[in-house]
Amino acid sequence: MMKGTVFFLIITLLCCGTTTLHAQDEKGKVPVFNYVIDDPMDKFGSQKDSVSIVRYFLYPRFFTYWPIDNNDTILKYLCFDASHNLVDMDTLLKITDVQHISFIKSYTDYLQTNIDTTDGKPHPLSVSTTLYQYDRTGADTWKGFDFGSNFTSQLREYKDNIVKADTTVVVNPVTGNKQLTIRQYYQVVEIDDSIEAKSDTLVPDLLDTTKKELFTFYYYTVPDFYFHLPKKVKDTTFEFFSYDSRDTLIKNVVDYDSVHYYSEFKSFIDSMQTYLDNNGQKQLLPVSSITKRYDKQGRDKWLNVEYPSNKFTVLQEFKSIIVSVDTEAVKDPAINRTTLNIYKHYKVIKE
Repeated sequence: MMKGTVFFLIITLLCCGTTTLHAQDEKGKVPVFNYVIDDPMDKFGSQKDSVSIVRYFLYPRFFTYWPIDNNDTILKYLCFDASHNLVDMDTLLKITDVQHISFIKSYTDYLQTNIDTTDGKPHPLSVSTTLYQYDRTGADTWKGFDFGSNFTSQLREYKDNIVKADTTVVVNPVTGNKQLTIRQYYQVVEIDDSIEAKSDTLVPDLLDTTKKELFTFYYYTVPDFYFHLPKKVKDTTFEFFSYDSRDTLIKNVVDYDSVHYYSEFKSFIDSMQTYLDNNGQKQLLPVSSITKRYDKQGRDKWLNVEYPSNKFTVLQEFKSIIVSVDTEAVKDPAINRTTLNIYKHYKVIKE
């Protein structure tokens, strides 16, 4: 009995020592975290970008879903049904449910005041005026009226001709599911006043989800300092160019992880200088110069150089934070297919 008790105590002490050593060994280890970067173009991630829900909305070209902010003035479109009830464009199923569209200008008039009933104090007057009105006159026709010039125009729509598109990606914070909303804008052209507007019975124009088969989607995740199309500011054009690790220009970027650095150029016409063209004619001199350069400095850093000051700034990227989304639609009429390039801009901040 005594030997059994001693043997049991020895086994117990050995087990405790092993547990202590194992705990110390675990305490000295560096924890390893496994993660997946939510970026379909990221070479460090292993999952492709997925969208659980895709919603399609169809609008006439003269309509814009997003409000336009211009200093303290807001320009926006409001849609109404036949009874002049406001239509929620986020839940619209039939574009023919929209019978009236108003282009509204809202601002604060600081030269006029009104008495607020809640506090009895004067406040600057909030003003909202209608600049333009669109009224549906048929299955595919509209009448536009400009309140500023009292000008009336007749418009015809072509729903099969998509001229632009924009998107919104919303992530459910609970499930992580992504909802992609695609807004397509079809062509609308002015027709001669002598052409009588159609009076056909309106046919419900349900959104056909099979139309998505006519679209090819490409998703790109890019830093928020980058823009894929040239931007024009008065007579100056700003444009980004992309280069690989060999300083070779990438004409058509298909994998933004292959971009080693970006260069932003500005181009303009110098009206003070001239040159002789091949025909001996004097022409104004076109000028192009680099304004900024962004060099990849690692997995999540960029080095920004501003010219001509040669100011250096280190930027850190956060690919999980999408700050904006824009879309470029390229239509191929030969095969009736549209390529939709969706650019998701992630957050980049100064380090």
